Amino acid sequence: MEANIKSYDKDFKSHSHSTFHQLIIPHKGELELEAEQSSGIANIDQVAVITANDTHAFRGLHPNSFTVVDFDFDDACYMPELNSLWDQAHNKILFPLDEGLLNLSRFTALELKERGLTSLGEQGIKLFLLALADKAETEDHQLPAKLQSALKFIKENHTRNLSSKDIAAASCLSVSHLHALFSNFLGYSPQKFQTGLKLERARHLVLGSTLSLSHIALEVGYSDQSSFNRAYRKIYGQAPGKERKNYEDQH
Repeated sequence: MEANIKSYDKDFKSHSHSTFHQLIIPHKGELELEAEQSSGIANIDQVAVITANDTHAFRGLHPNSFTVVDFDFDDACYMPELNSLWDQAHNKILFPLDEGLLNLSRFTALELKERGLTSLGEQGIKLFLLALADKAETEDHQLPAKLQSALKFIKENHTRNLSSKDIAAASCLSVSHLHALFSNFLGYSPQKFQTGLKLERARHLVLGSTLSLSHIALEVGYSDQSSFNRAYRKIYGQAPGKERKNYEDQH
């Protein structure tokens, strides 16, 4: 984990991060963000969570200051409680804060400013992420019951080759109603959600294990390595073998 206090200038820049997720906690000013699935402005009331390899554009608005945390895969593999947060961040980049999270964000900024990234500060950041994930998951529970049922079924069976008919039947929905719920409340399809779960799991195995790529492909539900490679490259921008090599070279 790396954490720094940063400010951003007013010119738009665009990039992605290949080996870490990023948390941006605003303390002063605003940061305008544009990603493939979401856009908006991070400010004192809402933080940004950017998952690895998600290309995003950004620029600072007004004099600004942010705690910027790079949360690498070594940490992510040891905190599976955060997987739901990374899943959500693929589709929405901003997360609102309540008073408790605001207090934690102030603590992290003060600790970084006065002492740098101490072990106490690192634990504070992890606590912040856990609390943010818990809040986001609680908000998920406010979704319609049948949509929650569909999400639960996909999470529990995402390595299977699920069809819309399978998911709809398990959730007591018609296929058209299933797709309408996903589109209206989440902004993406059931298949995209399932693919995201498969590839997120695959990525943890690619970067955090020595399992062969063919074994990983089968474990997450792909019938052959070539289809796995194509899906992985489409989401993460490079083939799994190349990303594993780059990750190993950097560590």
